[in-house]
Amino acid sequence: MASVIQICNIALMRIGSSRTINSLSEQSKQADVCNVFYESARDAVLSDFDWNFASKRVVLADLDTPSSDWQFAYRYPTDCSRIIEIMTPGIRFPAPGMRVTYEVGSDPDGTGKIIYTNQPEAQLLYVGKITDPNMFDSLFSDALSWRLAAELAMPLSASGDLGNKALQMYNAVILSAGARSMNESEEPPVPESEFTIARLS
Repeated sequence: MASVIQICNIALMRIGSSRTINSLSEQSKQADVCNVFYESARDAVLSDFDWNFASKRVVLADLDTPSSDWQFAYRYPTDCSRIIEIMTPGIRFPAPGMRVTYEVGSDPDGTGKIIYTNQPEAQLLYVGKITDPNMFDSLFSDALSWRLAAELAMPLSASGDLGNKALQMYNAVILSAGARSMNESEEPPVPESEFTIARLS
């Protein structure tokens, strides 16, 4: 599994840096810049895709403060990077028209976020904010190093072109992750229409 330092060093090498780092706290420009951008790049990559390794399920905490247009208000999980869905009870792969609708808002006092929905006892499927690099899968680490490389390109190489190329590679890795994610789960086959069944019988 990649460590934070390995991910940073791969990012540095991808923009042609002649120096790598041994620690984020060492006295070097490379370490300073990696230290500035690493966490924000990690969180951005987590929020850009429904990573299987970071998927979590939780029963939401009811705040008992419904709004005028929603029946329930739930506390937004503090470790949520991206909402995948509010789960439809008893159905693992709901059709688009069966998905639970919701809206994200803010506490009136601004202390946190709220999820509004009409679903009682709502269960949320979401991408958690995973910070331990030992949990990262190989594609996530690859994507993160490219995203980080895009951030490092300007302050370390003064090259916007390098940053754009790194972003292109990042987007390619995200597409690859989507293809692999589909192979790691099995959705039920789409039922044939009555017209198709009649033609084949």
